[in-house]
Amino acid sequence: MALLNPVAVLLLTTAMMVGCESLPEALPQALPEANPKPTAAHRIAWIEHQFKTCSGTACPMPTRKTLAIVELPVATNEPAPAVAAVQPSPSPVASDSPVATAAELATATILFEYGQDTPTADGQRELERLAAIAANYSRIELYGRTDDVGGKAYNDRLARRRAESVRSWLLDRGVEAEIAVRAEGLCCYLDPAPTEAARRSNRRVEVRLSGPRGGLNDRNRSTHRKSNRKGAQ
Repeated sequence: MALLNPVAVLLLTTAMMVGCESLPEALPQALPEANPKPTAAHRIAWIEHQFKTCSGTACPMPTRKTLAIVELPVATNEPAPAVAAVQPSPSPVASDSPVATAAELATATILFEYGQDTPTADGQRELERLAAIAANYSRIELYGRTDDVGGKAYNDRLARRRAESVRSWLLDRGVEAEIAVRAEGLCCYLDPAPTEAARRSNRRVEVRLSGPRGGLNDRNRSTHRKSNRKGAQ
């Protein structure tokens, strides 16, 4: 038995060495891919301002805003539509026509002295301006007014005297337009305040011009002249 032990040990050692030599070499471990390809479980999403792959709950939910980022318009080679040139507006042309000048004055106010049918200095200047423009109109309306001092009957008569004085003044200057006269006192105040300044503005004849014209023929002039002499109301 003592002799068998070394032999058994030798045989066992030899068998182990042969067994080790018959084993295949160890296979190298596979290295991870630098850029693994996404599997079916992966998705592409807009993450941190760029497109990245993700899976599961790591993928953000798509919204209208994120979808709009990828839905970019496709550039086309179609030319832009031509824009029509804007034509400059023509400059206004100054006119020397007397009718155009007359349009600047469609009304006038003739002021009068207290209790009289005599125009004030300002009223006289307004009459001169009125006479220069009246020939460009076919109709003139005169409205006599008074202040609030005195009785109704007296002021009505005073208002008419003032309107008639303006009418006579225009006729004496050769104005051939149709002239209508209306008058009423103690009414229609420009300024109802009980002050002297307000009363001065209320002692007046209001003038309204209408029917701008370039001129009248002889027949119309004769008709207007007769109508004015009779005193239209």
